[in-house]
Amino acid sequence: MLNKDSMIISIETSSTELSLSLLNKEGVINNISVPFKNELSEIIVPTTKKFLYDNSISFSDISFLAVGCGPGSFTGIRSIISTALGIKISNSHMKIIGINSLSGLAMSALDEAKELKLKYIISSIDSKKDDLFLQLFKIDDINNKSLPFLATSDINTVKIEKLNTYFVINNLSLRDFLFIGYLSSTAKELINNLNVSKNPIQHPHSLGVGKLASFIISKNVCLNKTTFAFDKFKPIYVRSAKINLK
Repeated sequence: MLNKDSMIISIETSSTELSLSLLNKEGVINNISVPFKNELSEIIVPTTKKFLYDNSISFSDISFLAVGCGPGSFTGIRSIISTALGIKISNSHMKIIGINSLSGLAMSALDEAKELKLKYIISSIDSKKDDLFLQLFKIDDINNKSLPFLATSDINTVKIEKLNTYFVINNLSLRDFLFIGYLSSTAKELINNLNVSKNPIQHPHSLGVGKLASFIISKNVCLNKTTFAFDKFKPIYVRSAKINLK
């Protein structure tokens, strides 16, 4: 019988897919991905309800709602936060966790980076503006073992041809980090010896969001002690001149 204790549903829409994952204390139960164009706001709730129904779950069984809050698609972020707030209002028993989508992407590469004995993960998301959203995460910081990693940079917007500049600014050696996400294959072609994740999913996905939320819950991490998880749903929009690398 399915263990419904501490059930988590995670939702991510920061790319061009609506992805849903269902997790409990034992791990991932199921996940789906549905491509969308302009109809996202119309399909989130019915798709979520059907996903739960197909797994013999209802909203009343869900203890935690975790949502990827961006950066990424403005339409996706706006739609999911509005819908998630509605779900929360209708299901007051649920606790909510907002997740920086770049950290969810990093979580999906964490085991791979550890296996390669790397110190950092760089996550990349399509900005839809001819550049990348990048953020650097340091794995297993000695000062905070209760977190899987720490964000050691702000979110930057970087053009693909300026990646080496980004590495230099952050004092990174190619042997120290794993790159995952948007244009990873192009980055590998441009930069010799770049460690690129072999994860088949190279965009924000509910699996990474759900696994990060599950880690935070299991470790009883205070959300105020992280820079990538929040006790509310707030959109992460990144488009400020002060963080653009020219």
